[in-house]
Amino acid sequence: AKNYSQEFPRRFQKDIVKAASTVNNSSRQLNVTANISAEGIEHVLHNIGMGHRMSRSEIEGIISEVGEHADGGESGCVISENQMLDLISRNWEEHHHGLNQPGH
Repeated sequence: AKNYSQEFPRRFQKDIVKAASTVNNSSRQLNVTANISAEGIEHVLHNIGMGHRMSRSEIEGIISEVGEHADGGESGCVISENQMLDLISRNWEEHHHGLNQPGH
């Protein structure tokens, strides 16, 4: 069983994904997977005081690598909530794995 400190990051990550997805999906329906745009990620970064860490073009670059064009290509790329959660989870694990190594 995971203890609280191991479980907290997952809940926190889900909250971040939810906040990013609500920017463009304020009228979400049940059982509909929301997409996350660069605008949503930029919004979250700004709200947590990290808006200066990534430019809009850097965010769009990441989304274009893993996402797909919304609306048949008429608007920018988007990623699914699950794709964003995977990206956050992978980065979290890599960061904290490195911190637990000798010499860190």
